Amino acid sequence: MQRFCKLAYNAPPDINLLPNGFLYLARTEEEADSLRNSWKLQLDKGACVALLSKSDLQVRFPFMNFDDVVLGSLGLENEGTFDTWQLLSAIREKNITLGVQYVKGEVEGFQFERHRTRAEPHAMEDHEVADQEKLRSQRITGVFVRPQMSDTSARPIRTHLIVNAAGPWAGKVAELAGIGKGDGLLAVPVPIRPRRRTNFVIHAPDVPVDMPSLVEPCGVHCRQIDVGNNFVVGRIPPKEEDNDERESLEVDYDEFYEKIWPVLVRRVPGFQSAKIKSAWCGFQDVNTFDSAPVIGEHPLYQNLFMMCGFGGRGAMHSLAAGRAFAERLYEGAYVNINLRKFDMRRIVKMDRLQEAFAT
Repeated sequence: MQRFCKLAYNAPPDINLLPNGFLYLARTEEEADSLRNSWKLQLDKGACVALLSKSDLQVRFPFMNFDDVVLGSLGLENEGTFDTWQLLSAIREKNITLGVQYVKGEVEGFQFERHRTRAEPHAMEDHEVADQEKLRSQRITGVFVRPQMSDTSARPIRTHLIVNAAGPWAGKVAELAGIGKGDGLLAVPVPIRPRRRTNFVIHAPDVPVDMPSLVEPCGVHCRQIDVGNNFVVGRIPPKEEDNDERESLEVDYDEFYEKIWPVLVRRVPGFQSAKIKSAWCGFQDVNTFDSAPVIGEHPLYQNLFMMCGFGGRGAMHSLAAGRAFAERLYEGAYVNINLRKFDMRRIVKMDRLQEAFAT
């Protein structure tokens, strides 16, 4: 990242990386089996991760309570937390030096143009084949964008290739192209919805500095943001509860006191003295189909690509996914990492990816 984002005559960007392993816990044998399967895959890919029994966990972290834990998984290398805004700013600044132009505005629609490969496909084919041929030849030729200025109308931007990386609003942007609103393949939506997430910055002076980044089976998570006993905590609700699409970004402090703090105190009694310093609320781009990213071209609009649905792992996956996707665009195929299984074909076939610990 530093090598890519470094600007000439400037020091490499500082994203405030704080090395700290992530600890995932399992409370049932089913959850433990999932941890073991993930651990095997991680080892196969070169990651340094340890499986820890209840007694191992108690020895390594004596300030934590593991009475209800069956197994734990702890990252030992190349893990930690960083400032995502600094990362985004560094990438943006580097892109500008490479000639990328950023236009601030809101997408309001798409331009379409039909290119028929044959004069009249319906002359020799039945109506279903003819309709498929006509849809397959449909192409998006531009985007209508309303600039971020007052009293302006949407302006067309001509393009031969479009990437829908609109995050929580990727599903809505796809609808502007008729995806999810038509017949056949166009009846299949891009299943990305915005989900509210609240993060609380707390000061916990009684929690030891070797506290790992914690991920509870119930969705509560906690990570250090500096060496001054400051932590960011939050919660990923269960799927049956995760339907909050309110546009309001007002912080609900009851969520901390009722659903997050009790879990933290039970696991680490030192959090009993924790105090909230600040909080913020935002949206994640959640794939309601199978919680995995959607990456690749649309089955009908071959020049419209999806790059969305990363949930809470967008910043972590961004550089690797961006590199792989750039290979796909410029080389015509994935070279280093094959992301084909993440394209929309699985959604059309109703074939869900079984990702463990997807958030």
